[in-house]
Amino acid sequence: MSAGTMVVSGAGRGLGRAVAEHFAEEGWQVIAGARAPDRVPGHEGVIPVKLDVRDADAIAGVAAVVGTGSVDVLVSVAGVFDGVGAGLDDVRPEAMTRAFAVNALGPLELARALLPALRRGRTRTIVMVSGLMGSIGLNEDGGNYAYRASKAALNAISRSLALDLAADGIGVICLHPGWLDTEMGRGWSDPHGDHEMVAVSEVAQDIQNLLEDPRTDRGGRLIDHRGAVLPW
Repeated sequence: MSAGTMVVSGAGRGLGRAVAEHFAEEGWQVIAGARAPDRVPGHEGVIPVKLDVRDADAIAGVAAVVGTGSVDVLVSVAGVFDGVGAGLDDVRPEAMTRAFAVNALGPLELARALLPALRRGRTRTIVMVSGLMGSIGLNEDGGNYAYRASKAALNAISRSLALDLAADGIGVICLHPGWLDTEMGRGWSDPHGDHEMVAVSEVAQDIQNLLEDPRTDRGGRLIDHRGAVLPW
């Protein structure tokens, strides 16, 4: 797969920053959206843009940076987590509202704003970074109502987008990136001991591998960073 143009949200830290840096080093032009643009990688292939996915004007600003150009891949990473161990007694309507705004509605609105540019692209792929906690079938522990529900909503959005955009040749990868070695990931303990922490640089490479592999599910189903389809 030849290098192209990518838009990444949440590029100021963690996986988003790693994805922006990795693809810039591979020769891509990366429009890197972050609430703090000064935190995105200082690479010549990276264009920092201020982006809060809850802000319609900021989303429009990203589309304005693209202009009449094309976007080959959109990677929506920006997300919020309601806290380790957040249980029934902790969940509040404002936490649910914030999680849905950032984790579900934000990626949808960003994708919608960039659709004209994606239609002009070559690779034409949207990568929605979800998570295992968005799987209803794999929920064996409860809790984390805001995060689980908002990521489950993102999974449903990913599937609908894949179906609605198939005629445009736009595929959707709904991605569980693994248990990431980030500040958020290190604050969470694996209750069953069956998950290994994975470096964000490794997942960035895995995303490239998925994009290059024609066998990758682009139908909006939840898959892991190695390409295995996961239960809803």
